[in-house]
Amino acid sequence: MVVTYIYHSGYAIEFDEFSVIIDFLKDAKRDEKTYWVYDYLLSKQEDLYVLCTHSHSDHFNPEILLWKEKKPNTHYIFSKELLLSQKTAPQDACYLDKGDVYEDENIRIEAFGSTDVGNSFLFTHNDIWCFHAGDLNNWHWNEEVSKKEALTYENNFLCELELLAEQTDHIHVAMFPIDPRLGRNYMRGAEQFVKRIRTDYFLPMHFGECYEKANAFEKYASKHKCTYLAITHPGQSFCLY
Repeated sequence: MVVTYIYHSGYAIEFDEFSVIIDFLKDAKRDEKTYWVYDYLLSKQEDLYVLCTHSHSDHFNPEILLWKEKKPNTHYIFSKELLLSQKTAPQDACYLDKGDVYEDENIRIEAFGSTDVGNSFLFTHNDIWCFHAGDLNNWHWNEEVSKKEALTYENNFLCELELLAEQTDHIHVAMFPIDPRLGRNYMRGAEQFVKRIRTDYFLPMHFGECYEKANAFEKYASKHKCTYLAITHPGQSFCLY
């Protein structure tokens, strides 16, 4: 199993039988001449599953709908919010609302909630559990809003986290926001995540170009026996299982 950071919240996960790409925004270079998605993933013979958690422009690039023209065995699984926001059409994808499940011979995908719009996704293959948070995070903004409002945001996150923990208390690979825009406590949601759910590998996202601030989470993750995978550039890959 190979996990590749594409850009922003975009990740690609390659299994032997198929590949998954989530929340593609823009491509990353694989080498001097080729790109990860357009030159590599779309050229692989194995099936490709394209997931999108919600319609925000930093998570959904409509170009992904054209990929099936080059690669017919492309499967689209989107949050139902994309359909409701009229960013996509009914025939474009299989749509999941919170609690819905997509399952075929390769993969099982369950939609969980978000503290923004859309969904987060928990997916599994061969007993490997992966979680992509989308915009699920503790968006407390406690330096900008009242204490009461910040606590409301936090409680909303903790409720969603508890629902996820009821499904599984062990996630092998988690992709989760670490957004420095939140201020001094920008890692709070990630800290609560690895404290509540045993996580083998943690990959950051939604950090813009702030690699150093995102990678500061490594120290906290290690306290909870979680391996933090430091990101230094788009197109970085990790061979995990």
